Amino acid sequence: MRTLTFIGGALAAASALAGALTPNGFGVSKDGSTWMVSVPGRTITLTPLSQDIFRVSAIPAGTKEFTLPRSQGAILPANDKGITSMITPDEFTLRSATTIIKVDRKSGRTLFLTAQGDTLMVENGGVDNSGKVKSVTLSNLGGNFYGAGERGHSLKLNGDSLSMFNRQNYGYTAGDPRISQMGISIPWVVSDRGYGVLFDDYNAANLALGKEISYTSETPKNLSYYFVNGNGSIAGAVENYTALTGRQQLPPLWALGYITSKYGYHTQQEALGAVDSLKTRGYPLDGIVFDLYWYGTETDMGRLEWNKNQFPNHKLMLDSLRRLGVNTVVISQPYVNKIGAIDNYNLLKSKGMLARDSAGNTHDVTTWVGDAGMIDISNPATREWLWNRLRPLTAEGLAGWWGDLGEPEVHPLTIVHDNGETASQYHNVYGNEWSRLIYEGLRKDFPEMRPLLLMRGGTTGLQRYSVFPWTTDVSRSWGGLQPQVNLMLNSGLSGLGYMGSDIGGFAVDPKDPYHPELYVRWLEAGVFSPVLRTHATYKAEPYHYPQYQELTKQLIRMRYEWLPYNYTLAFENASKGLPLARSLNFNGVKADSKLDNIQDEYLWGNEVLVAPVVNPGVRSRKVVFPAGEWYSWYTPSKSYRGTATVPAPLNQIPLFVKGGSFIPQYMRQIENTSEYDPSSLTVKYFPSKERSEYTLFEDNRKDPESLAKNEFSLTTFKGEKTAKETSINIASEGSYPGMSEVQMLTIEVMNSRAPKSVTIDGNHVERAVSPKAIRQYGWSIDAKTGILTIRLPYNRKQAAISVAY
Repeated sequence: MRTLTFIGGALAAASALAGALTPNGFGVSKDGSTWMVSVPGRTITLTPLSQDIFRVSAIPAGTKEFTLPRSQGAILPANDKGITSMITPDEFTLRSATTIIKVDRKSGRTLFLTAQGDTLMVENGGVDNSGKVKSVTLSNLGGNFYGAGERGHSLKLNGDSLSMFNRQNYGYTAGDPRISQMGISIPWVVSDRGYGVLFDDYNAANLALGKEISYTSETPKNLSYYFVNGNGSIAGAVENYTALTGRQQLPPLWALGYITSKYGYHTQQEALGAVDSLKTRGYPLDGIVFDLYWYGTETDMGRLEWNKNQFPNHKLMLDSLRRLGVNTVVISQPYVNKIGAIDNYNLLKSKGMLARDSAGNTHDVTTWVGDAGMIDISNPATREWLWNRLRPLTAEGLAGWWGDLGEPEVHPLTIVHDNGETASQYHNVYGNEWSRLIYEGLRKDFPEMRPLLLMRGGTTGLQRYSVFPWTTDVSRSWGGLQPQVNLMLNSGLSGLGYMGSDIGGFAVDPKDPYHPELYVRWLEAGVFSPVLRTHATYKAEPYHYPQYQELTKQLIRMRYEWLPYNYTLAFENASKGLPLARSLNFNGVKADSKLDNIQDEYLWGNEVLVAPVVNPGVRSRKVVFPAGEWYSWYTPSKSYRGTATVPAPLNQIPLFVKGGSFIPQYMRQIENTSEYDPSSLTVKYFPSKERSEYTLFEDNRKDPESLAKNEFSLTTFKGEKTAKETSINIASEGSYPGMSEVQMLTIEVMNSRAPKSVTIDGNHVERAVSPKAIRQYGWSIDAKTGILTIRLPYNRKQAAISVAY
């Protein structure tokens, strides 16, 4: 008898490996949703979780009891529906609608194939749980690998040996070897051959992607991995990976606006002054982030209360900011300083709630602001104490929390946590558990709130806790800007769809602190990044660059014009787990070597290509385009295919739209997202000869349960262009509280000539002299730009537009 226990899984009983015995003496058995296949030296376990996802492990020969731990990263339950098996003397096969798994019963070699029989992945040794060091080895059958969390040294990870141990890197730049190991380590890689592998572990480990793929860990737990079939694309693999590990809920809409932050707002007067300076200059603004000075000085870390001298009436300040449409976030850290927070330190120490050593004594740590105790987030009593401190602070008017230093930045390996895990065993998951504490507290005690957590440390599944991570303390330099695309893309391919950066660069060289051109270029890229948050130790806000004030204001307003498109990307993230920023080969059904390692371009959704400028003095740059025709956003009459050198003036980020795309825009000027009203939208259409479609998402933008309640609207635009006609069909389904009965739509058709007629639902529409002259129904053509403007009150059901030439 062997005991196979899946804690939290489908299998939870003792099982004899008797099964269907064959003449060679090897057996196959099934218990619950898990198949167990005896091969020489071990027993392979295969557990389907869907048609595309399978958990694989191995029981060493001679093992009397075997336990696979409850997965920290994976939350999808076992499910063998639609899975069939077949046993022959030589081979055991599992088959789903999309995936075939074959186990050679003589060697134990396990293969993973498509439903058509194409081999995707092959074990080369497979799972070894027999020793102190646990490992998984796989054959590398080619293709390119991405993901692994926050990796900035390269987009493509082939040939790398990656440390799975979170680390802070202050002042990093491109070329710095440190940026292969950042604050979020995720043992997951996705291949452009259309599959991915998640190693089910959060211990300190190493992942090598050489001639073979190997994962090695000193975890005391038994190791397993998940094979994730993406059915031919990176997009499919990421969608299934996030089904496995969890998806982020819809963000608060204000998180998609502009957020100001710096190190730091020392006083109430300084903070309100910064907001006033932004608003009086005409900048839209949705958030402000308070660094450590809200609680006093650096050595007050862990006090967790407003400093009354610096913020004499913080409640009034929070209320004033809220009435201005500005949401407030404040910082906290996992440390309790022994100077300014000594009362909290003594209390927590006396109750055994700080991290301890192997003898059970409090284990102090030395942080950059002095000696401190470390909050042991694994201790239930500590968790309760911490949330009891954060809850009333939140109730005073906070809209989110910033968790800094959460790698954790200082985490001596001599620490043993309350749950019995050593620092190396618990290090990577600390950020997840800290985030989970705050997220679950906010959802329970503030159920009307969509949480926002700024976090920079964690591992698999971090996105489940509404985390908006950032790429830590980057150098204010061109070298600091350059790796941001890699960091954003690899994080997005690892489930973290909202990875942003300290726009403008945080770590400033005091000998060379002021870089106006760099600030502008970083802000341009920030407009098309998941979070638009300026942050620095020096001159963080855009009004410090008066020579570019009109440009920076225009850029931040542009962010608000893209709200309907960006909010739809947020829906794609919440419903499918797709990142907002995507690698150029994200949707490919086969590898394209031209696109496999583009490190300074990315797709924003599927319709937009962004090519930021990351070098000084550049006014044109080479752009590699994925398949199809791509139109300049600024000059739609210009189109590109393949590779081209394009203009890149300082006032424009190179930006392109794929032919056939519909791009919704919000053209009313607003001060913050609370004024956003999608009852009036502009939709830009870039016609293509091929039929195309786009689906726009709307809900009430507040309810955290809108998707679960099915309270949202989806409007699909379909278009096609022929020599004689451009047709656009619009259809909607669903509704939500507060949705307008009629939506005023302005459709702008690019690259049009003067039509003979325009009809809506078969009715002729009159021509107007200009777009401004159109009241309800009408159309106008600008002969110079080739933009045809059509306006209609849309009934939220369906409409058919025909433009005849």
